[in-house]
Amino acid sequence: MGARRAIFATKNMRATSARELPLQPGSSRPRDFRLYWVAGGINLLGSQASGLVLPLVALAVSGSPAAAGLVGGLGLTGRLVAAPAAGVLADRLPRKGMMVTALLVAAGAMAVVAGTLAVDAATLGILAGAAFVEGVAQAGYESAGAGAIRRVLPPDDQRALARLEARNHAMQIAGPLLGGALFQLARWAPFLADVVSYLVAATCVAAIRTDLSPQRTDHNSFLADLRTGLRFVWEHPFLRFVTIWAAGINFVFGALIYHTILVAGRRGDLPVSIGLILTIASVGGLAGALSAPRVLRHLRPAVAIPIASWATVGLVAALCVARQPWSYGLLFGLVFLLTPMVAIVFQSRAITITPDHLQGRVATVIGTTGEALRVFAPVLAGALVARYRPDAVALIFAALLAVLAAYATVNVRNLRTGTALVRED
Repeated sequence: MGARRAIFATKNMRATSARELPLQPGSSRPRDFRLYWVAGGINLLGSQASGLVLPLVALAVSGSPAAAGLVGGLGLTGRLVAAPAAGVLADRLPRKGMMVTALLVAAGAMAVVAGTLAVDAATLGILAGAAFVEGVAQAGYESAGAGAIRRVLPPDDQRALARLEARNHAMQIAGPLLGGALFQLARWAPFLADVVSYLVAATCVAAIRTDLSPQRTDHNSFLADLRTGLRFVWEHPFLRFVTIWAAGINFVFGALIYHTILVAGRRGDLPVSIGLILTIASVGGLAGALSAPRVLRHLRPAVAIPIASWATVGLVAALCVARQPWSYGLLFGLVFLLTPMVAIVFQSRAITITPDHLQGRVATVIGTTGEALRVFAPVLAGALVARYRPDAVALIFAALLAVLAAYATVNVRNLRTGTALVRED
């Protein structure tokens, strides 16, 4: 009964967005957002650097590609297993302390990998255990960080969220390059860099002055809190819509990228060509994130979201005539140029309508649903590549995206109703 009353109350609360919270004289929010931004960027840089070479190290240690793949998948497994508990804890515990603790645990896991590699004592068990522990720690950091973001967002929240998107795309470009360069120096070097990145990120989070603790008003059991978060997402039309949309996009894009890699491999393209495709895609995402606030100042979300969604369908369908790596890269770059704008609008609205004491659980539900579905993306890509020609597969993916585009377009029509999905400023 307590959980049901809590849901009813939060549905009738007026959520206040970051842009509606006035900055008081001497407010530390801009400074704290910069620290939050740097912490996440440094963390992602180190994780991308070590994540690139972890399967290579596992392969060298075990000599088994299957074992190397297992180690690579354990990080994601740790995140998915820990995510439900992490989401609840992020709405119970002091979020800053939870973020720092998670970063230090992850640093310890990577320190074990770096140390055992340095003395040539690494085993498959050590690598697998460290990957799993790091995944669990990352789940804790991400849930607490998602719960805290509303407290540090500047008044112009869409611009701030665009900076976060741009940071993520930039680190996805720089991280693998750093990891590859360090791996050439020594097998343990990327993992030591990851340790340093975790420690720097923990220092940045610890320096945040804003109180990030959740505004907890009830004291239900752990399972009741978990059910409350799930029920709030499912019963809120917009959050349910975003969860389904994000899961679908993650799944289709994940399968599309694996499809491209597999097709390029079957054609005999060099690995550098595949890397070029993914790099161009990341550059497109970076440009899209940087330009999104300017576009949204001149184009209402009710117009921008359908345009971007249907343009993405056309670009993916155009892959059926792409033959060279540069053409694949160009189309991928244009696709990822459009998607940050939609993601920023949805994320801004989700943060706005979610009460503070549910931020961690809601963000975890949305994110984990997408990640869990994405696990099956390589399976779909492999099955389609084995059975159909590349042009037919491209059209299949375009059809799936058309379903998502239609879903988004229909839901965005509710903008002018009392249950508006996206606020028009």
